[in-house]
Amino acid sequence: MTKIKILEKALELFATKGYFNCSMDDISKAVNIKKPSIYFHFPSKESIFQAVFDKIVENYESFINSITAIDDDKSSFETLSDIFTRYVKNCIDNLEMAFWDRYYYYPPECFMQDLQSKTFRVEMYFMNKILKVVETGIQKNEIKPLDPHSITVAFYNMMIGLAMGVQFYTNEQINEEITRCLDVFLEGIKA
Repeated sequence: MTKIKILEKALELFATKGYFNCSMDDISKAVNIKKPSIYFHFPSKESIFQAVFDKIVENYESFINSITAIDDDKSSFETLSDIFTRYVKNCIDNLEMAFWDRYYYYPPECFMQDLQSKTFRVEMYFMNKILKVVETGIQKNEIKPLDPHSITVAFYNMMIGLAMGVQFYTNEQINEEITRCLDVFLEGIKA
């Protein structure tokens, strides 16, 4: 339990204060344990940061799998709408996504390669899942027989772009933006 608590509090601190403004003392105070107790679980602040990021990646992959499952009872448009909506809404007040955004763009030098390579791997994984939905839609004659990779990249980038700005919108505005994006995009690829 202590190890989980350390990771939870470290996530909060890294996401809000930043890596360099967060100390082992800060983490021990947040967990309400003595600093030497942290070293029983983690040898360094770097190892805590790495464990936090690895857990975020693991959770993200599980989330991707849950939102991209193809349901034969749904049209490809319903599946794409679900993916888009659930993804964007998942980014609202999400510390894990705030952490990832912060450190993808401004990583501590010692983590840059790992953060970027894991992010790229997961991005490709996510896009391949979306690609399968698009290809299924083309096979079912729901989606125009356009280049499925181009459709996937456009969809993914539109979704990520809106998700990155959710903190600037009210929930009502987010719902309106989701609807606006999906209406125009899906109409454009409809067979």
